Amino acid sequence: MLQSRPLRTAIAAILSSLLFAGFLTLPFAAIPVAAIGLAFGLAEAALVAAFVLLLTGILLTPTLAISFAILLILPVMWLVRMALLSRPMADGEPTGFAFYPADRLMLIAMAIVSVGTVFMHLSFLNISGGLTQALAEMIYQTPDIRQALEQVYNISTLEQINLVAKWMLISGFAIWPIMLLANLQLAQGAMVLMKRNLRPSPDYHGFTVPRVLLPILAVLLILGLALDGAIASLFLSLAAIALGGYFLLGLAVIHAISRHWKGRGVFLSALYFFLLMMAWVFIPVTLMGLLDMRFNFRGLTSTPDKPSNDNREKE
Repeated sequence: MLQSRPLRTAIAAILSSLLFAGFLTLPFAAIPVAAIGLAFGLAEAALVAAFVLLLTGILLTPTLAISFAILLILPVMWLVRMALLSRPMADGEPTGFAFYPADRLMLIAMAIVSVGTVFMHLSFLNISGGLTQALAEMIYQTPDIRQALEQVYNISTLEQINLVAKWMLISGFAIWPIMLLANLQLAQGAMVLMKRNLRPSPDYHGFTVPRVLLPILAVLLILGLALDGAIASLFLSLAAIALGGYFLLGLAVIHAISRHWKGRGVFLSALYFFLLMMAWVFIPVTLMGLLDMRFNFRGLTSTPDKPSNDNREKE
């Protein structure tokens, strides 16, 4: 069925539009676009993306279509382009091709989101309080949201809502690169199952983050906590994005060390379920990523070869 280009383009575009229209499925709306790109190339992914945005603009609104393109479609297509880059193996390496490393894709996603974060904050600098204040006022002027906050969390004043808006933005910017990479990974997994993947599944045993990211994170946190207003919110948002890199490293460590576990599938399914349901689970996973830079958990799980009895030294 997927041999026909018009048919698979239409199916992927319709599915992506339906995912975007749902509240819970919206973060995964770029999966069909990424899947087509990882299976048939970037040109077909661009065709699907154009069709998706056209459908979204017609069925919903042009503003939502533009937001969809900026926040999900275009970043995911750039990641697909980078994921398909490859080179022939050098002499002495296994035959085949070496593809763009997964940890480099993570850095690209973080860079894309960081640029978007800076641009969005700078766009609201002419407003007192910046982007945080603009979001807080929007929430305060929306009766349904304000009433829900008051009933559930006993939050009613503009100052309290401003604090909520601040942490909503920080967590939102932190989740953005994770969401982009999740779309890419889920699309890759689906194509591997369908045996349509152009790129092999990534090896998480060598997944890492640059050591320079830790001092960058520390500087951003210090600036965010020391300053006030919109600039502080910007630095804290950038710090949250950097911290997200260690969360992804923690996930890579878990995937690597659980490779030979019995019941690995059940364990990973439970982990991702709790990550979706309870935000605090992000903390131990992120700590594992931070501590892996010091203790190298994946190296600790490597079992050295046992010495042969034939090679023992005779007394």
